[in-house]
Amino acid sequence: MKVTLVGFMGAGKTTIGKLLSERLKTPFLDLDELIVEQVGMSIPEIFKKKGENEFRKIESSILKELLYQNRSFVLSTGGGTPTYLNNMELINQNSISVFLRTDFKTTWRRISSDENRPLVLLGKEKLLKLYLKRLPFYFKAKLIIDATFLSPVDTVLNIIKVLKSC
Repeated sequence: MKVTLVGFMGAGKTTIGKLLSERLKTPFLDLDELIVEQVGMSIPEIFKKKGENEFRKIESSILKELLYQNRSFVLSTGGGTPTYLNNMELINQNSISVFLRTDFKTTWRRISSDENRPLVLLGKEKLLKLYLKRLPFYFKAKLIIDATFLSPVDTVLNIIKVLKSC
């Protein structure tokens, strides 16, 4: 089984992905980490030196390569991954997509002081616009889990419960 987690930055995709992979006894993969590994630069460095468009091309290429593999995993994507090219369709066709939904207030609280998130530098107002712009892509996911008020463990339990009913 391939499970792909989507959602805005700060939704808990990495934290929940690791816990979910433990419960499902399958490898955890972080798309951002794989990009850093392959390119040899941090995400902020890639944005600065190559630009967002080039970053998205690299991201999409690695995503496609992963999803076409014949193995199980839990994949945590970047917040913008579903919005580029046909990434969301690719995710839905080749895995069980899960949108980890959190409200913007919770999201902002979690990410506002994180220097490793280049888009935080846009400020709260512009980030809210980005959040709202990305929501329609996230809502294309097969499963939607509202993680705003749930602990990571409870979120994972909800995901597993829904996966069992699929």
